[in-house]
Parts: sequence; C-alpha cells; structure tokens
Amino acid sequence: MTRSEKDGMKNGRRLSMDSTIFIKRIPQTQVSFDEIHMAPEEDKSKLDSIKGKFANGCGCTAKKVWKIVCGYLPIIKVVRFYNLKENTIIDILSGITIGILHIPQALAFGLLTSVKLENGLYTSVWPVLLYVLFGTSAHVSMGTSAVICIVTASVVDRQADEFKALNPLLPNITGNGTAVPWEEIPEFMDYKENIAMCISLWVGVILLVMGLFRLGFITAYLSESFFNAFTSGAAVHIGTSQVPALLGIKIQRFGGAFKIIKTYREIFTHITEANVAAIIITIISIAIIFLIKECINERFKHKLFIPIPVELLIVIIATLVSYLGDLSGNFDVDIVGEIPQTIPPPVLPDISGIESYFVDCFVIAILIFANTIAMAKICAKKHNYEIDDSQELIAYGMCNFGGAFLKCFPSAVAPPRSMVASNMNAKTTVNGIFATLLMLMVILVMSMLFEPLPKAALASIIVAALKGLFIQMGDCVKFWRINKFDFVIWIFTILSVVFLDIDFGLGIGVVVSLITVVFQTQFSRGYRLGRIQKDGALVDHKKYTNSYEDPGVKVFRFQSSLYFANAEIFRNTLYRCTVNPRKLLKFLKKQEALYEKKGKKLSDLNSPERRISTLSNNSSGAPLPNKRDSVVTLTSNDNPAYTISDENLKNEMSSGNGQYQMMNRHASIASSLSDMPYEEDPETGDELVTPEKIRLMRKTHHIIIDCSTINYLDASGANVLAHIYKEYEHVKIKVFLAGCCQEMLKTMKHAEIFEKIPTSNIFLSVYDAIAVAKVESVSPLPAHLEDFSDDEAAEDSYITRM
Repeated sequence: MTRSEKDGMKNGRRLSMDSTIFIKRIPQTQVSFDEIHMAPEEDKSKLDSIKGKFANGCGCTAKKVWKIVCGYLPIIKVVRFYNLKENTIIDILSGITIGILHIPQALAFGLLTSVKLENGLYTSVWPVLLYVLFGTSAHVSMGTSAVICIVTASVVDRQADEFKALNPLLPNITGNGTAVPWEEIPEFMDYKENIAMCISLWVGVILLVMGLFRLGFITAYLSESFFNAFTSGAAVHIGTSQVPALLGIKIQRFGGAFKIIKTYREIFTHITEANVAAIIITIISIAIIFLIKECINERFKHKLFIPIPVELLIVIIATLVSYLGDLSGNFDVDIVGEIPQTIPPPVLPDISGIESYFVDCFVIAILIFANTIAMAKICAKKHNYEIDDSQELIAYGMCNFGGAFLKCFPSAVAPPRSMVASNMNAKTTVNGIFATLLMLMVILVMSMLFEPLPKAALASIIVAALKGLFIQMGDCVKFWRINKFDFVIWIFTILSVVFLDIDFGLGIGVVVSLITVVFQTQFSRGYRLGRIQKDGALVDHKKYTNSYEDPGVKVFRFQSSLYFANAEIFRNTLYRCTVNPRKLLKFLKKQEALYEKKGKKLSDLNSPERRISTLSNNSSGAPLPNKRDSVVTLTSNDNPAYTISDENLKNEMSSGNGQYQMMNRHASIASSLSDMPYEEDPETGDELVTPEKIRLMRKTHHIIIDCSTINYLDASGANVLAHIYKEYEHVKIKVFLAGCCQEMLKTMKHAEIFEKIPTSNIFLSVYDAIAVAKVESVSPLPAHLEDFSDDEAAEDSYITRM
C-alpha cells in the first residue's frame, strides 16, 4: 500500500469520527418542546395584521415606485444598467441570427396556422418587440411556434367550416362562373385572419389575468408525460397537414374527430395527382436540411460561432430555382404568391362568436405559458440568473394581447431559436430589438423576393423541424419504467390527440392526469417501521433483514397526506399492518363466551404449554430488568437510535448472538395476525378464534403513528385519527402520534381532536415516542378479562421492559 493510500485511509477514518453526532436528551412531547423552544406569537388582531400588510405594501416612496415600475417594465432596468462595452456586440449578433431564423419559420408557420402568409411575418415582429419591453429572460424567443400554430389552426379551421356552411355559394359567385378554392377567396381568408386575431386577444387577456393573480401554479397539474404525449401527437397533425404541400396536391381540409384518418384517405385518393417537381423539391430540401444540421451543425457545434441557417438557405435557393425555372408556370408548382410590403395599422378584432371557442383560448393560453416558462427556466438555470414567473405571465399576455390588434396569431417560444440565443450567450432582452429590425426590413423591402418560393420548400422546413417531437415518442419506454401512471397518461393523451383531435386529446389528457392523481391517492402506501440494529435508522421493516421492532411497540408510517379521499384507506392499512382493535375485541368476547359456555374459567388458558419458549428456557439466570428512565440517542450522522440507560441491556442489544436480539427478531416476525393462515370456525363459519391469535395480538401495547410524511390533514383525516385512538383504547392499546407538522397540529386543534387524543400522546419524534412506550407498563385488560392469561401478561411485561 502506498503512502498516499495510507494517508487517505487515515483521513477517511478521521472524517468518519469527526462527522459522528451524539445527542442525548430526555424524551419530549410536542407540547413540552414547544413550550421551551417555540417563539411567542404576537398578540395582534386580524385587523391589525391586515393594516400592517397594507401599510407595508402601499407605502409611496421613490424606491418602491421605482421597484414597481421596473417590475412591470423590466426594460427600464435593463437600459438603466446596460453595459455597452460588454453586451452590445453579442446582443446585435444574437439578435440578427435569431432574426434570420425567424424568416423561414414566419413564412412556414403562417402557412401552418391556416391563415395568410403575412400573418406569420407580423407574428415574428410585434410579439418579439413586446417581449423586449415586458420579458425577463434574455434567451426566450417569442414569435411563431409549431405546436401553438397547429392548435390555433384546428380552432381556425373549425370556425371556418361554420363560415362555409353559412356562405355555401361564395366560391361560385366569386369566380368567372366556376367554383374557386376557398383559400383564394379574400372574404374567407379575412374571416380566418380575424378568428386567429381573436384567439390571440383572449389568450392575452387570460395570461394577463393569470399573471396579475399569480396563477402560474395551474401548469403544475400538467405532467411531463402529458406534455410529451401532447406535443408528439401535435407533431403528427403538423406533419399530416404538410403532406399535401410536400406532394404538390390539393385536398379538402378536415376538422374535428378522426381528421387524421379522413386526411390520409383523401391523400391516397388524390395520390395520382402528385406533382413530380414538388416531390423533387421536397426530397432535396429535406436531405439538405438533415445533412447540414446533423453532419455540420451538430458535429461541429463547438467550433461554429453560429449554426449554419440551413432553413434560410433552403428558402433562398428554392426561391432562386423557382424564379429562374418558372416552376409555377412550367411545372404547375404551388408558390407563395403575393406578399404585402406594408405594415398594417392596428385594427380591432371582431369578437362576435367568441363563446364557441373561448375554452380553446384558455387551453392555448395554458400551453403557451407551460412551454415558454419551461424554456425560460432552462436558459435561466444554464446562465445562472433569475426570472419572475408572474412577470413572465404578464409578458406572454402582452405579446398576445398587443399582437392581436396588429394581425398576429397566438405567439409563444420556439425552442430552436431560444437554444441558438442561449448558445450565443445573449446578454439581455435587447437582442430582440435587432431581430425585430431585421424582420421589418424583410417585410418592407424584401418580401416581394419570396413570392416565387415553392410551398413544398416551406412544408419541408416544417416537417424537418418535427424531428425532435417524433424522436421523443420513444420516451414512452422511459415513462413505463419510471411510473406506470405516467405511461397511462402518455398513452391516453397521444392516442386521443392523434385519432380524435388536438382539443379532444388535450381535454382527455388533462382528465386522465387528474384521475391518476386520485388513483395514486387510493394506492397510498403504509407500512411498519423497524430499526437497523447497528445505528437505529428507521426503515421499512419487511424490506430490511437486519431490522427489528421493539417488542410490544408497532411503528406505522403512511406515505401520503391524510384527508377525506384516503382516510378509510389509512385506517384499514394501519389495522392490517399492526393490530385490528375491532377484531381483537371481537376475538376476546368470542373466547370469553366460548369458555363460559363450556363451563371453564379463563384462567384455564394459563398453562405452561402456552408460555413463550424464551421464558421457559431462560437459562441465563439473569433477573428480569426493572423499568428505567429512557433516553433518546442520536448517533451516526444524525441517524437516531433508542437506547436504555442500563449498560447491560445496551450490550445485549448490540450483541450479534444475544438472547435479546433473538427475542426481538422473533417478536418482529410473528407480530402480525396477517402472518398467520386463515382458519374457519366449523360451527359459525367465521374466522376461528384461538388463544394463540389472541396472545399474538395482545403482545402489542403501543401503536406509534409516524406523521412526519403527512403534510396535509383535513377534518375527515383528523376525525379518523380520533376514532382510531378510541378503538385502540377499548382494547387497552395506547396510540402515540409522532413528528406532526405545525399545520397538522393546528388542524387537530381547530377540529377539537385534543379533547379525544391527549397532547401527552403527541411526541416530537418517533424516537421520543418509542422511548416512552418502552418504559410504560402494559395497560391491564378490562376487569372481566383480567384473568385471561396471567403468565402471558407477565411475558408481555418482560418483553416490554426489554
């Protein structure tokens, strides 16, 4: 062994000795501990407390005004403390790079949202600028988002079907005597544009209200498996919606349930009409995107200052090829067409009929917040800064509310753009200004250059962007391994999203998520605790072979809150794991009636054969120990262990082959009636009552309920605790509560439970309760059962004192 290895072993032993904590104190109830250590409560009325909070919150000082203004307009603080030397260059470069990514996505996602192409351009301008004013994350890139676009498109198309039903002759009277496609009718596209604006308006209002009332916790009820399945299912809809453009065919658009099936049926019906030129554009575009992304951007991402904007290259190349080859005229390739070169003035959306899709607006608002705040927190964690959740809600609300008046559809974060901003180490939200300027230049100067762009190229960009969403479908295996409830949420959500529709799938996924919460409550686990012989750590007794239970004392832990939904489950689990007082009382009465019927005395049960072998074979000659004062000992890095102050008993307890250890293990193994096989009474058909079963149940004289894992208690849970205490009291078994949190104690106080459960039975920790239970005498049975088994009572007393 080398010198360094020896020094390492010495240092390890020294550290182990130095980190061992030994605390010795008398057992304490919760009341006695609070009397000594709890801070005195201020004698204030509710009115005084409200006045104090109002005075503190409404004081008008320059500092508070500055804090409030900067809270709602973070850009003021950013500009006030902006470091021109360190931040300007990086913000300009990251802003221009993000703006370049905005261009193809704005064109593609405008098409995806089923509205005018220019609406995508507007959504990549104004929400970005509004987030600069109100947002707190330097890396969140607001604008068009694939998932939000497809959800919005489902609502727009559903409302568009109603417009078609009300105006069935419009395609016929608009053209020259022949029907024209609905998408070429200005009134129809204006109607769809207005619906998208209304959705954005109400989504903004909902997000603003949530921000003002700090309701961001709502998204906590949507699990990771739900979002994974929902976005994966949405990816199927997005990809399906682009298949006609990829093939160069025109088909009828469907909405509602089973639209995926209807769409593919329509695609295969018109497959013979596929445009060869469009298919070639699709294949080449997707191949180039994956080639550059996977073989260059991903492989050399640490060497590239910025990733190659392959989507923009596809747009430029496809536009040039289409213009030079006149693909629209020569090969009948569908192109983008005319794009307005102006910024439209603000308009007020027509909100009539909002009641038919207001629920969809709420759903979209939740999705926008959940997806965007998740990306914001990822970037904040990576770059070590804080974001304000409530202000972020307000920022998302303003992006959508303000954008609604400027012909924008709902906006959200786009993870690819945000990750580029993160990788380029954008310093402040000011980078969004440069992205906005670039997009304005595109709209005002260069939009006409994109008119020959084939729609097949845009569809290729959209489909290629779905790669990550399709890959994450493989996470279903992970959810199956982690938690079966997560898998259930995943499978129900994705199947309903894909085969029904996005809105149906969203509702079903949320409902299934809530149902699984209820089921998890019903499957709350309770078990008996044992202590490791070496250091006294409390563990699940059945899962650790070297754990033991203190004779006569059963410690029970319930891993859940205790309230109306699982109160009876708690009671039944406790009775099953320890002693069922109802069954014990029933057994005692049956046995008493049985022996009175046979004319025998209860004392006849007191035979040598019924004595425990450990007593009859006690060859050690050691006298039975007397009751002694107990102590609570905390050792081995805060792992508590109970000890009795008598050194002989401690030595016996730590001995590997000691009689005490053997008796403990024997008592622990044969301590539950559930361990014994069920026997039927041939006379009554009920469970056969035997003296052995009664003796086994009577061995327990204390039940300790570990409440440290119960963080919530309602009136039903409190009443169940009181009923449990009374039922055990009937059979002379004491119930102790240990480790109750202050909220639990407050609930019990207001529910008047302390009138039924004395405060002397509520202890600071499980170890305090065990220490007291060990030295308390076994409570006698009722007088008419006093002579049931004197030797067994002596035996129980002996085991108790051990």
